[in-house]
Amino acid sequence: MSQSYSIVAMVELKSHIEKFYGFFKNHVGDLVNLFPDLYQSIHLVEGQYFSVGSVILFKYHLGADQVVSEKWLVRGVDDAKKCIIYEAVEGDMQKYYKVLRTKLEVVNRRSSKIGKGSFAKWTVEFEKANENVPSPDSHMEIFVKISKGIDAYLSKQLIKP
Repeated sequence: MSQSYSIVAMVELKSHIEKFYGFFKNHVGDLVNLFPDLYQSIHLVEGQYFSVGSVILFKYHLGADQVVSEKWLVRGVDDAKKCIIYEAVEGDMQKYYKVLRTKLEVVNRRSSKIGKGSFAKWTVEFEKANENVPSPDSHMEIFVKISKGIDAYLSKQLIKP
């Protein structure tokens, strides 16, 4: 019987949450230009970018010399909650994970016990193909890195000389 796991990371945002969410919904192909050290190519295979049912082929660097090719299916898009869910459906990671699903939520925290501000919350849910497979921490590292980079890029656009 397989066991499901999840890992979570939160990245504090300085940029406007609408712009940050909009980047991932409408401009994900720009990751190739902004992060050429991580992404070789991003191509739409089926549907429209980040509409439910669309499939996107990502070729990216995972670790030092490993280039991964993976098709991700967009499972859900909720503009009101600023949430995108996608799942790896074909490619190199299928050898390691029966399920590899990623959820991005962009949250505006007005005030709470843990503070206020905005953040990107990444959740990676996975089922290992076997017990020897490590957690997909490298994927989470990529999500955190691109979140920080996109936030910095969008924050600079807000500053006018």
